[in-house]
Amino acid sequence: MGGDGLKNRFACCFSAPTASSSSPTIKLLLFTVPLILVSLLVFALAPRNSTWVFTSTLPSATSNGNSAAALNGSASKSLDVEAEVTKNPEFQEKTVEENSNITSNESHSINISTPGAVPNATISPDKSVSLPLKQSRQVQTKLDKLEAGLQRARAAIKEARNGSQFPDPDYVPIGPMYWDAKAFHRSYLEMEKQFKVFVYKEGEPPVFHDGPCKSIYSMEGNFMYRMDVDNKFQTNNPEKAHVFYLPFSVAKMVQFVYLRESRDFSPIRRTVVDYVNVISQKYPYWNRSLGADHFMLACHDWGPETSFSIPHLQKNSIRALCNANTSEKFNPVKDVSIPEINLQTGKLTGLIGGPSASRRPILAFFAGGVHGPIRPILLEHWEGKDEDIKVHKYLPKGVNYYEMMRSSKYCICPSGYEVASPRIVEALYNGCVPVLISKSYVPPFSDVLRWKAFSVVVSVDDIPRLKEILTKISWRQYIRLQRRVLQVRRHFEFHSPPKRFDVFHMILHSIWLRRLNVKISEDHIMSNR
Repeated sequence: MGGDGLKNRFACCFSAPTASSSSPTIKLLLFTVPLILVSLLVFALAPRNSTWVFTSTLPSATSNGNSAAALNGSASKSLDVEAEVTKNPEFQEKTVEENSNITSNESHSINISTPGAVPNATISPDKSVSLPLKQSRQVQTKLDKLEAGLQRARAAIKEARNGSQFPDPDYVPIGPMYWDAKAFHRSYLEMEKQFKVFVYKEGEPPVFHDGPCKSIYSMEGNFMYRMDVDNKFQTNNPEKAHVFYLPFSVAKMVQFVYLRESRDFSPIRRTVVDYVNVISQKYPYWNRSLGADHFMLACHDWGPETSFSIPHLQKNSIRALCNANTSEKFNPVKDVSIPEINLQTGKLTGLIGGPSASRRPILAFFAGGVHGPIRPILLEHWEGKDEDIKVHKYLPKGVNYYEMMRSSKYCICPSGYEVASPRIVEALYNGCVPVLISKSYVPPFSDVLRWKAFSVVVSVDDIPRLKEILTKISWRQYIRLQRRVLQVRRHFEFHSPPKRFDVFHMILHSIWLRRLNVKISEDHIMSNR
């Protein structure tokens, strides 16, 4: 509407001035009318919603992580965007779902839940962010995107449980050896697709970035070496990493740091404390989660003791241990049990094989040192007592250890001083059904593998009934057990370079599963600084 029209409208509100009107009145009217016209124009052109005045004071999309974290819960009354978010599918895909659970009715199965058990590594319930939709997307941090990717993996694994089996050119997990073969396979594929590990470069060999590769502790050195040269799972960009590897070798610390016969563990503890102090001061990642997305790997018996050097390392971090002893604070929810493999040559040459089930005349076999509380009981009841159960402290001259395993239906695997034993893997390699006799031991990869489907578990109290227990297993049932041993042993084989589903990848997968149970947020980065 033009200015003349507005003047005519306002003229109707006033009587026409008479000749007797004073000149001041006319001047006042001439001053007031233009002022009213300007006010009307401003009112007509101004936006109906003025929240932009408030939101323009918030940090911009290029703000750092602290600013992004500070947006949570801000100005929740000034602008309600929940309705817009629910109508926008693209934004919904980027929104991290808070509660996701993947469980099984059996114990030790794949169990993925959010948030994790570590308080400092969980996220508080989502709060509305009072920003226009475009700005909300722009303030999403790299950590937010990382967590969103993990949430998509959780959802895919959960969906796979009720879906069809995925095809695979190498291997399709199937059978009762797995708690949930479909969930495991999908989880493995998701790991291959996105899992990234940052290996800290600090630390000099031999204690760091080095480890034994040809001994009973070979998994320490072989895993460490593989992670240092790996180009599939390792990332040089810590912002893209899901987990952070602390590359120290407990076996090497015992060799080079510990003073033999001193019984003084403090030099090892100081080494671990100093290392974590170095990486926590140089990088922000340990402090933001208090170690919940960090992991260590040790096959030495003192692995658990080493982790006690730092409370957060023992309580929060993922500990991949051969000595997976629940009586020594091993926690299957967040820790990883890995196999103990005695690689004397560093290769599997000559270690894998064995005849069919029908060509194994010996019922059960054991030979090994007498140490720990269980083995003396085994020898007391069975050494030289029965022709079907060959139990030896020392093998007779000329008798080959591996040939005895290959001639036996069952291989007895009792714990020694520590719960882990390389016999378990040796039995699998030689097609012999393992007989596990232990206390407080969590067998390797129990989050995926259902050990009772391919091994026999005997309590210490039942050692005197060992023959009775084994002979009650029908021939048909034994054939099933032995065939499953042959199928599942691929997960315990060591290869250089690694092959899909082998022991290196299974260790990584177990770490991957533990990371899925942890959720890191920018809020906790702020609170931990």
